[in-house]
Amino acid sequence: MIKAIYGKDKILMFRLLAEAKEKEAVKLALQTSHTISYERDSEQTQTKDGAINTSKGLTATVDIEAVSSKDEVNTMLKNSVLEGQKLECWEIDLSEPTSDGKYSALYMQGNLDSWELPADVEELASFSTTLNVDGKPQAGEVTLSPDQEDEIMYAFRDITIFEGEEPAVDPGV
Repeated sequence: MIKAIYGKDKILMFRLLAEAKEKEAVKLALQTSHTISYERDSEQTQTKDGAINTSKGLTATVDIEAVSSKDEVNTMLKNSVLEGQKLECWEIDLSEPTSDGKYSALYMQGNLDSWELPADVEELASFSTTLNVDGKPQAGEVTLSPDQEDEIMYAFRDITIFEGEEPAVDPGV
């Protein structure tokens, strides 16, 4: 049976490329939508036998929208535009973990081209931006650390008294 794809099952995680050896990627909180677009220009040459089409280079972009918050990811993304810093981005599909606990993902590197943060009355402040991807997104699998999994989803708890540690709550969210 064909299984439908839900947008809520796909999340974005980011990291500055320059910090790849120092930090884990972090999830974009309060994301409302993202769109990965592929575009390839073509040129048409008319011949006496009919048109011949030739393909040009591939362009990939990720349009992103999220409710703004005062957290490290929003600050990093905004500063990456201001400073012209290259980002790493993963689109992770949480719908079907593999048998070894990994998740299918698309990996991309690129730069954000803008940072727009309207502040409309009686609405949550939401930002929008576009990641211009270098080259072609690469498919693969990612491993989420326990902390990253906690960030994404909460774990099942029994009805007995909870004896574990509560995750830190970000008051800015």
